[in-house]
Amino acid sequence: MLGESVVEKKILAMLGGELLSTSEIAKRLNMRREVVAGYLEALKDQGKLEKATVGRSHIYRPITVKSREVPIK
Repeated sequence: MLGESVVEKKILAMLGGELLSTSEIAKRLNMRREVVAGYLEALKDQGKLEKATVGRSHIYRPITVKSREVPIK
C-alpha cells in the first residue's frame, strides 16, 4: 500500500496534540484495541511514532525534532 491509510492519518492527527495510550486511541476511533495496536506498531516501525511504557500502558507520540529533545516520562 502506498502512502498512509485513513486510520493512520487519523492516529497521527490525534497524537499531534497529546500523549495517548493504545486504549484511549481505540476508544476515540471506535476500533478494537488490538487492531489499533497493529497500526501503532506499524507507524512506530516506519519511524513516525515513538512509544514509552507507563505502568501497564503504552503511550505514543509523533516523532518530531522537538520530541527528540524532550523524553517521554
